[in-house]
Amino acid sequence: MNKKQARFSRIVRAFQGRKIAVFGDYMLDGFLRGEVHRISPEAPVPVLLIQKSNAAAEYPGGAGNVAANIAALGGRPIPFGVVGNDRSGRRLRALLEGGSIPTTTLVSQRGRMTPHKLRIASHAHQLLRLDFERPEPLPKSTAEKLARGFALQARGLEGLIVSDYRKGAVTTELCTQMTALARQRRIPVFVDPKPEHPESCRQATVVTPNLQEAELMAHAPLRTRQDLETGGERLRAELGCDYLLITRGSEGMALFEPNKPGQEIKSLPRPVYDVTGAGDTVLATLALALVSGASIREAAELANLAASRVVLKFGTEQISQAELLDAAAHEL
Repeated sequence: MNKKQARFSRIVRAFQGRKIAVFGDYMLDGFLRGEVHRISPEAPVPVLLIQKSNAAAEYPGGAGNVAANIAALGGRPIPFGVVGNDRSGRRLRALLEGGSIPTTTLVSQRGRMTPHKLRIASHAHQLLRLDFERPEPLPKSTAEKLARGFALQARGLEGLIVSDYRKGAVTTELCTQMTALARQRRIPVFVDPKPEHPESCRQATVVTPNLQEAELMAHAPLRTRQDLETGGERLRAELGCDYLLITRGSEGMALFEPNKPGQEIKSLPRPVYDVTGAGDTVLATLALALVSGASIREAAELANLAASRVVLKFGTEQISQAELLDAAAHEL
Protein backbone atom coordinates (compact mmCIF):
# COMPACT_ATOMS: atom_id res chain seq x y z
CA MET A 1 0.00 0.00 0.00
CA ASN A 2 1.48 3.36 -1.03
CA LYS A 3 1.32 6.58 1.00
CA LYS A 4 -1.79 7.89 -0.74
CA GLN A 5 -3.66 4.62 -0.26
CA ALA A 6 -2.69 4.52 3.41
CA ARG A 7 -3.72 8.15 3.89
CA PHE A 8 -7.12 7.60 2.27
CA SER A 9 -7.70 4.42 4.30
CA ARG A 10 -7.06 6.38 7.52
CA ILE A 11 -9.56 9.03 6.45
CA VAL A 12 -12.24 6.44 5.66
CA ARG A 13 -11.76 4.71 9.02
CA ALA A 14 -12.17 8.11 10.69
CA PHE A 15 -15.74 8.26 9.29
CA GLN A 16 -16.82 6.04 12.16
CA GLY A 17 -19.32 7.77 14.44
CA ARG A 18 -19.25 11.17 12.70
CA LYS A 19 -22.55 12.87 13.41
CA ILE A 20 -24.02 14.53 10.30
CA ALA A 21 -27.43 16.20 10.02
CA VAL A 22 -29.26 15.53 6.75
CA PHE A 23 -31.95 18.11 6.00
CA GLY A 24 -34.08 17.81 2.90
CA ASP A 25 -36.74 15.91 0.99
CA TYR A 26 -37.26 12.38 2.27
CA MET A 27 -38.79 9.99 -0.24
CA LEU A 28 -39.54 6.32 -0.78
CA ASP A 29 -37.86 4.68 -3.75
CA GLY A 30 -39.35 1.51 -5.20
CA PHE A 31 -38.15 -0.89 -7.88
CA LEU A 32 -40.11 -3.56 -9.75
CA ARG A 33 -38.01 -5.87 -11.93
CA GLY A 34 -38.98 -8.48 -14.48
CA GLU A 35 -38.25 -9.58 -18.03
CA VAL A 36 -39.64 -8.36 -21.34
CA HIS A 37 -40.05 -10.97 -24.07
CA ARG A 38 -42.89 -9.55 -26.15
CA ILE A 39 -45.02 -6.55 -27.03
CA SER A 40 -48.60 -6.42 -25.83
CA PRO A 41 -51.26 -7.22 -28.45
CA GLU A 42 -53.47 -4.57 -26.82
CA ALA A 43 -51.10 -1.63 -27.36
CA PRO A 44 -47.50 -1.06 -28.55
CA VAL A 45 -46.04 -1.46 -25.09
CA PRO A 46 -43.71 -4.11 -23.62
CA VAL A 47 -45.16 -6.81 -21.39
CA LEU A 48 -43.13 -7.15 -18.18
CA LEU A 49 -43.15 -10.73 -16.94
CA ILE A 50 -42.58 -11.03 -13.19
CA GLN A 51 -41.77 -14.53 -11.95
CA LYS A 52 -39.82 -13.86 -8.75
CA SER A 53 -41.30 -13.18 -5.32
CA ASN A 54 -38.55 -10.65 -4.61
CA ALA A 55 -39.11 -8.65 -7.80
CA ALA A 56 -40.24 -5.61 -5.81
CA ALA A 57 -37.90 -3.73 -3.46
CA GLU A 58 -38.05 -0.44 -1.56
CA TYR A 59 -35.34 1.90 -0.27
CA PRO A 60 -35.01 5.31 1.37
CA GLY A 61 -34.77 7.88 -1.42
CA GLY A 62 -33.75 11.52 -1.78
CA ALA A 63 -32.35 12.84 1.49
CA GLY A 64 -33.10 9.39 2.90
CA ASN A 65 -30.54 7.86 0.56
CA VAL A 66 -27.96 10.43 1.66
CA ALA A 67 -28.63 9.41 5.27
CA ALA A 68 -28.43 5.73 4.34
CA ASN A 69 -25.05 6.29 2.65
CA ILE A 70 -23.70 8.04 5.74
CA ALA A 71 -24.82 5.13 7.91
CA ALA A 72 -23.34 2.54 5.51
CA LEU A 73 -20.02 4.43 5.58
CA GLY A 74 -19.90 4.32 9.38
CA GLY A 75 -21.27 7.77 10.18
CA ARG A 76 -24.26 8.74 12.34
CA PRO A 77 -26.89 10.53 10.24
CA ILE A 78 -29.53 12.66 11.96
CA PRO A 79 -32.45 13.18 9.54
CA PHE A 80 -34.43 16.42 9.39
CA GLY A 81 -37.42 16.47 7.10
CA VAL A 82 -41.15 15.86 6.87
CA VAL A 83 -43.13 12.76 5.93
CA GLY A 84 -46.82 12.10 5.70
CA ASN A 85 -48.86 9.68 7.80
CA ASP A 86 -49.46 7.62 4.68
CA ARG A 87 -48.24 4.15 3.78
CA SER A 88 -45.13 5.53 2.03
CA GLY A 89 -44.22 7.61 5.07
CA ARG A 90 -44.59 4.67 7.44
CA ARG A 91 -42.59 2.42 5.15
CA LEU A 92 -39.85 5.03 4.80
CA ARG A 93 -39.54 5.34 8.58
CA ALA A 94 -39.33 1.57 8.93
CA LEU A 95 -36.57 1.35 6.30
CA LEU A 96 -34.54 4.10 7.96
CA GLU A 97 -34.91 2.52 11.39
CA GLY A 98 -33.94 -0.85 9.90
CA GLY A 99 -30.71 0.81 8.82
CA SER A 100 -30.06 2.07 12.38
CA ILE A 101 -31.05 5.63 11.42
CA PRO A 102 -33.13 7.37 14.11
CA THR A 103 -36.39 8.92 12.89
CA THR A 104 -37.47 10.90 15.96
CA THR A 105 -36.20 14.10 14.31
CA LEU A 106 -38.44 13.59 11.27
CA VAL A 107 -41.74 15.49 11.52
CA SER A 108 -44.99 13.77 10.57
CA GLN A 109 -47.57 15.98 8.87
CA ARG A 110 -51.15 14.79 8.60
CA GLY A 111 -52.45 14.86 5.05
CA ARG A 112 -49.04 15.30 3.45
CA MET A 113 -48.19 12.93 0.61
CA THR A 114 -44.80 11.29 1.07
CA PRO A 115 -43.08 11.29 -2.35
CA HIS A 116 -42.79 7.78 -3.77
CA LYS A 117 -40.87 6.96 -6.95
CA LEU A 118 -41.49 3.55 -8.49
CA ARG A 119 -39.04 2.44 -11.20
CA ILE A 120 -40.05 -0.44 -13.45
CA ALA A 121 -37.17 -2.27 -15.07
CA SER A 122 -36.33 -5.24 -17.25
CA HIS A 123 -33.03 -6.67 -16.06
CA ALA A 124 -30.91 -3.51 -15.50
CA HIS A 125 -32.82 -1.26 -17.93
CA GLN A 126 -35.47 1.12 -16.69
CA LEU A 127 -38.66 1.07 -18.74
CA LEU A 128 -40.78 3.52 -16.80
CA ARG A 129 -40.81 5.61 -13.65
CA LEU A 130 -43.99 6.44 -11.76
CA ASP A 131 -43.88 9.44 -9.40
CA PHE A 132 -46.50 9.57 -6.67
CA GLU A 133 -46.16 13.03 -5.16
CA ARG A 134 -47.81 16.35 -4.46
CA PRO A 135 -45.02 18.82 -3.64
CA GLU A 136 -46.09 21.61 -1.34
CA PRO A 137 -44.30 24.08 0.94
CA LEU A 138 -44.11 23.35 4.65
CA PRO A 139 -46.73 24.82 6.96
CA LYS A 140 -45.29 27.27 9.47
CA SER A 141 -45.85 24.88 12.38
CA THR A 142 -43.92 22.07 10.67
CA ALA A 143 -41.02 24.36 9.77
CA GLU A 144 -40.85 25.59 13.37
CA LYS A 145 -40.70 22.00 14.66
CA LEU A 146 -37.82 21.21 12.32
CA ALA A 147 -35.95 24.38 13.29
CA ARG A 148 -36.36 23.63 17.00
CA GLY A 149 -35.25 20.04 16.51
CA PHE A 150 -32.15 21.10 14.64
CA ALA A 151 -31.27 23.69 17.30
CA LEU A 152 -31.50 21.00 19.99
CA GLN A 153 -29.15 18.68 18.06
CA ALA A 154 -26.72 21.32 16.77
CA ARG A 155 -24.27 21.17 19.65
CA GLY A 156 -23.16 17.62 18.83
CA LEU A 157 -23.15 17.88 15.03
CA GLU A 158 -20.04 17.79 12.85
CA GLY A 159 -21.73 18.62 9.55
CA LEU A 160 -25.00 19.66 7.93
CA ILE A 161 -26.10 18.35 4.53
CA VAL A 162 -28.91 20.04 2.58
CA SER A 163 -30.46 17.66 0.04
CA ASP A 164 -32.97 19.57 -2.09
CA TYR A 165 -35.23 17.55 -4.40
CA ARG A 166 -37.84 20.32 -4.85
CA LYS A 167 -40.55 18.54 -2.86
CA GLY A 168 -41.16 21.44 -0.48
CA ALA A 169 -39.02 20.75 2.60
CA VAL A 170 -36.12 23.03 1.71
CA THR A 171 -37.82 26.41 2.03
CA THR A 172 -35.77 29.59 1.90
CA GLU A 173 -36.65 30.64 5.44
CA LEU A 174 -36.00 27.27 7.07
CA CYS A 175 -32.80 26.67 5.12
CA THR A 176 -31.54 30.13 6.08
CA GLN A 177 -32.28 29.47 9.75
CA MET A 178 -30.54 26.12 9.83
CA THR A 179 -27.46 27.10 7.82
CA ALA A 180 -27.04 30.32 9.83
CA LEU A 181 -27.03 28.35 13.07
CA ALA A 182 -24.58 25.86 11.56
CA ARG A 183 -22.19 28.63 10.54
CA GLN A 184 -22.53 30.21 13.98
CA ARG A 185 -21.42 26.92 15.52
CA ARG A 186 -18.76 26.40 12.82
CA ILE A 187 -20.51 23.35 11.44
CA PRO A 188 -19.61 22.87 7.75
CA VAL A 189 -22.58 22.99 5.37
CA PHE A 190 -22.82 20.79 2.26
CA VAL A 191 -25.52 21.53 -0.32
CA ASP A 192 -26.82 19.43 -3.21
CA PRO A 193 -28.70 22.28 -4.90
CA LYS A 194 -31.52 22.83 -7.31
CA PRO A 195 -31.11 25.76 -9.72
CA GLU A 196 -34.52 27.11 -8.70
CA HIS A 197 -33.31 27.48 -5.09
CA PRO A 198 -29.85 29.08 -5.28
CA GLU A 199 -30.45 30.75 -1.91
CA SER A 200 -29.84 27.40 -0.19
CA CYS A 201 -26.22 27.56 -1.40
CA ARG A 202 -25.32 30.98 -0.03
CA GLN A 203 -22.17 30.85 2.09
CA ALA A 204 -22.15 27.05 2.17
CA THR A 205 -18.91 25.18 2.71
CA VAL A 206 -19.34 22.99 -0.39
CA VAL A 207 -21.97 23.05 -3.16
CA THR A 208 -22.23 19.96 -5.40
CA PRO A 209 -24.34 20.54 -8.54
CA ASN A 210 -24.20 18.22 -11.50
CA LEU A 211 -23.16 19.74 -14.83
CA GLN A 212 -26.70 20.53 -16.00
CA GLU A 213 -27.57 22.17 -12.68
CA ALA A 214 -24.34 24.18 -12.73
CA GLU A 215 -25.10 25.43 -16.25
CA LEU A 216 -28.57 26.56 -15.22
CA MET A 217 -27.19 28.31 -12.14
CA ALA A 218 -24.38 29.94 -14.14
CA HIS A 219 -26.74 30.87 -17.02
CA ALA A 220 -24.10 29.65 -19.44
CA PRO A 221 -22.85 26.43 -21.08
CA LEU A 222 -19.90 24.79 -19.33
CA ARG A 223 -18.96 22.21 -21.94
CA THR A 224 -15.53 23.40 -23.03
CA ARG A 225 -12.56 23.49 -20.70
CA GLN A 226 -12.37 27.29 -20.89
CA ASP A 227 -16.11 27.76 -20.28
CA LEU A 228 -15.97 25.37 -17.34
CA GLU A 229 -12.95 27.13 -15.83
CA THR A 230 -14.41 30.62 -16.17
CA GLY A 231 -18.01 29.76 -15.38
CA GLY A 232 -17.20 27.51 -12.43
CA GLU A 233 -15.10 30.11 -10.65
CA ARG A 234 -17.67 32.82 -11.33
CA LEU A 235 -20.47 30.62 -9.99
CA ARG A 236 -18.50 29.78 -6.84
CA ALA A 237 -17.95 33.49 -6.19
CA GLU A 238 -21.59 34.38 -6.86
CA LEU A 239 -22.82 31.72 -4.43
CA GLY A 240 -20.31 32.80 -1.79
CA CYS A 241 -19.44 29.16 -1.04
CA ASP A 242 -15.98 28.02 -0.01
CA TYR A 243 -15.84 25.23 -2.59
CA LEU A 244 -17.80 24.25 -5.69
CA LEU A 245 -17.68 20.64 -6.90
CA ILE A 246 -19.36 20.05 -10.26
CA THR A 247 -20.08 16.39 -10.99
CA ARG A 248 -19.81 15.58 -14.70
CA GLY A 249 -20.77 11.91 -14.99
CA SER A 250 -18.30 9.98 -17.12
CA GLU A 251 -16.14 13.12 -17.38
CA GLY A 252 -15.41 13.07 -13.64
CA MET A 253 -15.58 16.19 -11.49
CA ALA A 254 -14.40 19.79 -11.52
CA LEU A 255 -13.34 21.36 -8.22
CA PHE A 256 -13.18 25.11 -7.63
CA GLU A 257 -11.73 26.79 -4.59
CA PRO A 258 -10.58 30.35 -3.82
CA ASN A 259 -7.38 31.64 -5.44
CA LYS A 260 -6.78 28.46 -7.43
CA PRO A 261 -7.55 27.41 -10.99
CA GLY A 262 -10.23 24.76 -11.39
CA GLN A 263 -9.02 21.22 -10.75
CA GLU A 264 -10.07 18.22 -12.79
CA ILE A 265 -10.80 14.94 -11.03
CA LYS A 266 -10.96 12.22 -13.63
CA SER A 267 -13.56 9.49 -13.45
CA LEU A 268 -12.55 5.87 -13.13
CA PRO A 269 -13.54 3.74 -16.15
CA ARG A 270 -16.61 1.72 -15.29
CA PRO A 271 -19.35 -0.28 -17.08
CA VAL A 272 -22.09 1.89 -15.56
CA TYR A 273 -25.17 -0.10 -14.63
CA ASP A 274 -27.27 2.53 -12.88
CA VAL A 275 -26.60 6.14 -11.83
CA THR A 276 -29.63 6.28 -9.52
CA GLY A 277 -28.54 7.92 -6.26
CA ALA A 278 -24.89 8.40 -7.28
CA GLY A 279 -25.11 12.09 -6.39
CA ASP A 280 -26.30 11.15 -2.90
CA THR A 281 -23.25 8.91 -2.49
CA VAL A 282 -20.95 11.76 -3.58
CA LEU A 283 -22.53 14.16 -1.08
CA ALA A 284 -22.38 11.72 1.85
CA THR A 285 -18.78 10.67 1.17
CA LEU A 286 -17.59 14.24 0.61
CA ALA A 287 -19.10 15.45 3.89
CA LEU A 288 -17.75 12.55 5.94
CA ALA A 289 -14.28 12.91 4.43
CA LEU A 290 -14.03 16.64 5.01
CA VAL A 291 -15.13 16.43 8.65
CA SER A 292 -12.69 13.51 9.13
CA GLY A 293 -9.65 15.62 8.32
CA ALA A 294 -9.38 15.29 4.54
CA SER A 295 -8.45 18.24 2.36
CA ILE A 296 -11.14 19.30 -0.11
CA ARG A 297 -9.17 17.64 -2.93
CA GLU A 298 -8.87 14.39 -0.96
CA ALA A 299 -12.57 14.52 -0.05
CA ALA A 300 -13.53 15.02 -3.70
CA GLU A 301 -11.30 12.13 -4.82
CA LEU A 302 -12.86 9.83 -2.23
CA ALA A 303 -16.36 10.91 -3.31
CA ASN A 304 -15.41 10.19 -6.92
CA LEU A 305 -14.11 6.77 -5.89
CA ALA A 306 -17.31 5.99 -3.96
CA ALA A 307 -19.51 7.01 -6.89
CA SER A 308 -17.47 4.81 -9.25
CA ARG A 309 -18.36 1.81 -7.08
CA VAL A 310 -22.03 2.59 -6.45
CA VAL A 311 -22.90 2.94 -10.18
CA LEU A 312 -22.01 -0.75 -10.54
CA LYS A 313 -25.07 -1.55 -8.44
CA PHE A 314 -28.67 -1.52 -9.60
CA GLY A 315 -31.19 0.71 -7.87
CA THR A 316 -30.95 3.06 -4.93
CA GLU A 317 -27.92 1.52 -3.29
CA GLN A 318 -25.16 2.62 -0.92
CA ILE A 319 -21.47 1.94 -0.61
CA SER A 320 -20.25 0.47 2.66
CA GLN A 321 -17.18 1.56 4.59
CA ALA A 322 -15.58 -1.82 3.80
CA GLU A 323 -16.19 -1.35 0.07
CA LEU A 324 -14.70 2.15 0.11
CA LEU A 325 -11.69 0.90 2.06
CA ASP A 326 -11.20 -1.79 -0.55
CA ALA A 327 -11.45 0.77 -3.34
CA ALA A 328 -8.99 3.09 -1.58
CA ALA A 329 -6.53 0.22 -1.12
CA HIS A 330 -6.66 -1.07 -4.69
CA GLU A 331 -7.79 1.66 -7.09
CA LEU A 332 -5.75 4.75 -6.20
